[in-house]
Amino acid sequence: MTSPPARAANESMPALRRAARRLRPWVSLTLLVGLTATAIWGMWLTGGLGALATGALLAMAALAVTLSRHRLGQGSAGVSSARQRRTGWVVAGALVVAFGLWNATSLLLYVTRHNTADPLQQRMATWGRDHGYGPIIDWLEAQTYDQPPSVEPADELSLDDELTARTTTTTTPANPEPPESTAPPPTTIPVPAAPAPLPTWFAPALAGEGQWTAIATAGGQPAVWATSIRPFPAAGGVVASMAVIDQTYLRAAMFNGDEEPGGSWTRDDHVPTELYASLVVAMNSGFRFEHIRGGYVTEGQVLKPLLVGEATIAIGRDGKMVIGELGREIVDDGSWVSIRQNLKLMVDGGVSMVGAESTRDVWWGADYGREVYVNRSAVCELGDGRLAYLLVGKVDAGQMAQSLINVGCVKAVQLDINGTWPNFFTFVHNADGSLQPVFLDRRMGSNTYRYLRKSAKEFFAFFDVTLLPAASVLDA
Repeated sequence: MTSPPARAANESMPALRRAARRLRPWVSLTLLVGLTATAIWGMWLTGGLGALATGALLAMAALAVTLSRHRLGQGSAGVSSARQRRTGWVVAGALVVAFGLWNATSLLLYVTRHNTADPLQQRMATWGRDHGYGPIIDWLEAQTYDQPPSVEPADELSLDDELTARTTTTTTPANPEPPESTAPPPTTIPVPAAPAPLPTWFAPALAGEGQWTAIATAGGQPAVWATSIRPFPAAGGVVASMAVIDQTYLRAAMFNGDEEPGGSWTRDDHVPTELYASLVVAMNSGFRFEHIRGGYVTEGQVLKPLLVGEATIAIGRDGKMVIGELGREIVDDGSWVSIRQNLKLMVDGGVSMVGAESTRDVWWGADYGREVYVNRSAVCELGDGRLAYLLVGKVDAGQMAQSLINVGCVKAVQLDINGTWPNFFTFVHNADGSLQPVFLDRRMGSNTYRYLRKSAKEFFAFFDVTLLPAASVLDA
C-alpha cells in the first residue's frame, strides 16, 4: 500500500510527467526490441550463422552473469518488471557488441587483404555492398552526390598532365604516307587516320580543346587518340576526356576481377607479364552484378544469363570489340569469346535513351529515384565505326547521354560510375620491359597499377597484334 506522503507527492506530479512515466517502460521496450532486431539483422548480413552463433554465445554469457548477480543480491525475491527490462538491455547490449566486433573484424580483414591504393572510403563501400549494406550505401550516395554541375564554363580541361607532357597534337591527314624510315604496313590494311577535330561549344575554346593527340600506337601506327572538351552547353562546368580507339592493329580481351566475378580464370585479375610488350590500353567495365539485369559470359562459362535487348559489349574470336543491343547487332550464337552487358544502350541511333528507359525502371545509377551527379564512364561507337571511351563529370544520366551525342557517339553503353572506378590507362614501355601506367584523365586516381597487379573488378584491355606471342591467355 502506498504511504500517504508518497500518494500526495504522486498526486501533485504534473499530468505530463505522470504520462511520461507510464510510457517509459513501453518506450524502453520498443528501443530494446529495435536494437536487438538491428543487431541480429546486421550479424546475419555480415556473417550469417557464424555471426549469429557468436552473438548468441555472448548474449548467453551476459545473461548468465546478470542473473547470477541478481540471485546473489536479492536471494529468492521475485524479479520486478524493471529488473526484467534491465536484463533485456544487458542481452541487447551483448548482441550489439557482438555485431560491432564481427563487423569491425570482417571490415579490417577485407581492407587489409585488399590493401590497394584505392581510397579507404571506396574499399569500405565495396565491403558494405558485399555484405548486404548496398541499399544503405545507395541512400547515402543519393544524399551526397546531389549537386548539379555549374553552368559557368570550366577554365581548364581534364587530360592527365603526364599524358599531355609526353605527347604532341597530331596533324596526321587521312591515310598518310608513312615516313621513309618506317616500314609501311601491309598494303591491304589502311593506315589509321586521326579523328576530325570536335566542334567546341564555348568561345573562346581552351587550348587543345577538341583537338586530338595520338597517345598510343599499334603496328607502328597511331591507334589511340585523346582530347578533352566541355561537351554540354547547358552546363559549362561539365568536362569530358575522350579516347578514340582504332582496332586495325589491336586485339581486345576481357579479364576477370578478383572479386567480380571472382573465381579461377585463365584471364584472371591482371595482365600477365608475357603480354606487357603488347599492352596498349586498358579500361574499366560495368556495374556490379546486383545492379544490372543483364549477363556475363566468358571463357565458355555463363556466370549471369544474357538478356535480349540489353546493352552489350562483345569480343569476337577475331579479337575485335563491338557494342550494341543483344538480339539486334549482336547475336548470342556461341561465337563470342566474352560478352558483358550493362543496362540498356544509353545512346542509340544518336538519340538519348535515358528518358525512355527510366520509365522502364532503368536508373543509370540514380538511387531512390534521385539523380546523382558523379563522374561517369562509357564506351561508344562513332559514326565511322570506331570505338571511344569517355569520362564525363560530374553529370546525371541525361547530361551524360547528351554529352556523348554532342561528341559524335551514335551508340553508347554506360560503364562504371563514381569514385575511382572509372579509369583508362595508356602505358609507357620501359627499357627493362616494365610498364608505367598513365591515366587518361587527372580525375582518375589511386590504384594506378590495378590492371597489372590485381583488379577487384573485371576490365578490358587492348593489345598490339604485331607484338603478341603466338599463344597466350587471350586464346582461352
